[in-house]
Amino acid sequence: MDLHTALHAHFGHAEFRPPQEEVVRTVLAGRDVLVLMATGEGKSLCFQLPALLRDGVTLVVSPLIALMEDQVAGLRARRLPATCIHSQIERGEREARMAAVQGGTVRLLYVTPERFRVAGFLESLRPVRIAHLAVDEAHCVSQWGHDFRPDYTRLGAMREALGNPPCIALTATATPRVQADIAAQLRLRDPVCFHTGVERTNLYLGVHEVAAEDDKEAIAARRLGEVGGPAIVYFALIRDLLRVEGSFRRRGLRPLVYHGDLGPGERKDQQARFQAEPAPLILATNAFGLGIDKPDIRLILHWQVPRTLEAYYQEVGRAGRDRLGSVCELLYLEQDLAIQREFTEWANPDREFLGRVSAHLAHLEPERLRALAADDLRAVFLGRNRHDGRVETCLRLLRTAGCLEGEFERDLAWVRTPTPDEISAWLPEDKRENDLRALLAMVRYARATSCRKRIVHEYFGFAGPESGCGSCDHCVGFAEWIDRELPAQRRHPVLVLASSGVRRGDWLEIQGLGLCEVLRVLDGGATPRVDVEVAESLERRSVDLRRTPWRRIDARG
Repeated sequence: MDLHTALHAHFGHAEFRPPQEEVVRTVLAGRDVLVLMATGEGKSLCFQLPALLRDGVTLVVSPLIALMEDQVAGLRARRLPATCIHSQIERGEREARMAAVQGGTVRLLYVTPERFRVAGFLESLRPVRIAHLAVDEAHCVSQWGHDFRPDYTRLGAMREALGNPPCIALTATATPRVQADIAAQLRLRDPVCFHTGVERTNLYLGVHEVAAEDDKEAIAARRLGEVGGPAIVYFALIRDLLRVEGSFRRRGLRPLVYHGDLGPGERKDQQARFQAEPAPLILATNAFGLGIDKPDIRLILHWQVPRTLEAYYQEVGRAGRDRLGSVCELLYLEQDLAIQREFTEWANPDREFLGRVSAHLAHLEPERLRALAADDLRAVFLGRNRHDGRVETCLRLLRTAGCLEGEFERDLAWVRTPTPDEISAWLPEDKRENDLRALLAMVRYARATSCRKRIVHEYFGFAGPESGCGSCDHCVGFAEWIDRELPAQRRHPVLVLASSGVRRGDWLEIQGLGLCEVLRVLDGGATPRVDVEVAESLERRSVDLRRTPWRRIDARG
């Protein structure tokens, strides 16, 4: 079967996008490959198609469980032999999936990098022929990248333990320094690099510099009215997200929400609804977006300045994957820089701090360690400042190195104490300085007085447009651009609250089957159907207020 026949048979596409075909041929030739391709340009096909054309298993490392589950679901919907193994699957099901891998009925196996720390996982792969190792979101390998994940640094050693299969590393955003670090960390051998650049001509980039927090809401409301949805508003802090959610609801909007304080089921539900609804608005932290396959996102707003241009450009890259016009704007308030400065400090504890955390855990009796709560550990080192993230950074480093295993208040166990040399390697002296320089580059972008896309291009090592890009706020007026690239017939207003007038947090009394139930509204809908939670049992259900007698009450009673 030739490549074009295989492409159509497995994925239904008539043609490759450039440079997909060349990447696939290079992977099939057994070369190590580094792919830097804009979000939505089809990176995944570069390892998925070769996996179906060669014997053996392609082991795919992905940073998020939700992301790999979405990819596996998409492959299985096409009847392609893929599966994933992760901690949220029951043990029996994990064993069944591994048996399928060992039995040769699976071609693509997705795991997170943390899976390699699980006892017995590597051994279970010994009888399996690993044809390729695919590392998705490969910028996570690098301490100089915007989303460093310590477990990614072990992948070079894990690759060696698997017999050094050919490796394909993929990312949308990586500076030249990060690219070099990816190649070094993954031990790529004379890798062939494919880079499609960072040009997205259909994205309008703009910045609104504001004097006060209240100004942001007026600008956001105006843009939501002018552009419509689907729309994402990104926040650095959950407390700001929740405050704006309430304010938007008072304006009659019906935003979805996605943040770390929601349970896994709630996050999954909000993501699914964003995917399914025609023009949703979602308020989210930066955890939202990886794996989102919604091609028509028309508006992305950033409520606070991100930490790096890499992070910012990856997030705005989720807009306009249908190649139609989309608006990406940053609401820049200088005081917000303090938030990202704080995040930078938390991500860079000094060696002395990590040594103290390590020594404290090492000296706890096993019984006390098993009973230890995360908040107790934070209290020891941070006092009342429980939001300081340095302890979490230390724990990630210790877990990655195999010094700490298990979970708080269950089976936490100390394995070994790291050496001073190890700690020095984990915390390079110039890491904090590099992170601060990356934040400074983001500030320069926000305060630029010339073409913003030229700044982005130069940051990633490319020559920018010579005579203006025609799609940023310094090169073209917003009204002119939107009339040209996003005419009125392509704009869809974001959803508003249900006509019943109920809002999230309202308490309702519902009459049904002779019983009176008190319900808390979790969300309204585009119709009078609302999602509710039964006060006594916490059971969740959907209720159509057109067909059920109900009344709003002030409080539970």
